[in-house]
Amino acid sequence: MKDKPQDKSQGPLFKEETIPVGDLEVDREIQRYVINLKKVENIVRNFNQAALGVITVSKRNAVTYVILDGWHRVQAVKELTDNQGSILCHVYEGLSRAEEAQLFLDLNAGNQPNLLDKFRAKMVAGDEGATEVTKLVHAYGWTINPITGNGNIQCVGTLERIYKRSTEHDADPNWLQLALLVVTRAWGMERAGGQSAILEGLAVLFAEHGVGPDGLLDVDRLINKLTTYPGGPRGLGSDASNMAAIRRGRLPIAVAELVTDEYNKGKQAKRLPPLKKRRL
Repeated sequence: MKDKPQDKSQGPLFKEETIPVGDLEVDREIQRYVINLKKVENIVRNFNQAALGVITVSKRNAVTYVILDGWHRVQAVKELTDNQGSILCHVYEGLSRAEEAQLFLDLNAGNQPNLLDKFRAKMVAGDEGATEVTKLVHAYGWTINPITGNGNIQCVGTLERIYKRSTEHDADPNWLQLALLVVTRAWGMERAGGQSAILEGLAVLFAEHGVGPDGLLDVDRLINKLTTYPGGPRGLGSDASNMAAIRRGRLPIAVAELVTDEYNKGKQAKRLPPLKKRRL
């Protein structure tokens, strides 16, 4: 073992240690949700000891070393050595889980994990936007989860964008909250209701028209109209895809236009005018 001389102003100190790969663990709330097996296979097939470099780990206690960067390389060494090999590591001690998550994000700035993995790490790191988005999603019974299924949402980039644009406009309620409220009351936990285009399309309408006493949109009417939309959220998504393809436009805008038409059916006063804004 040897200490790595560092300027303390540059962040936490680390030591260099060669650690058995069998002692290295993964915290799935900080690391990527799943490992890329093809990437591991490529490292194994073209193995070059000199190209392994140094991985980054956090030493949580005397026996727990958590991988922050280099999971694929560690897995390749495990497979090549039947879990008996070792690898050179930068070892940080005394990090909180939030600091571990932030270091994971910093180390992968040029090799970005997918949005879901990045979002989960931001949550652990205490990112305010990610935390508030998660609270809103959970408040309506949904879960941010990469597994496709009813009640699960994957479009974290859209969730964050809607929340951010809404806070920038000081909208109250937040447009994300309204979108989740509408799809949940209209269609329950139907997974198609949580797709990106539908949530963003609804957010566009809230941004354009507003709700409540000072807005044009009646949320109860909107929910009732969507409840009876032919085919539910799947039908809306399919109709929007066809419209966007014909017009060569954006899918969320097609959703917003279709919802506008549905909302206006049978309404004589306070009809929604055509959209002016084409995005959030």
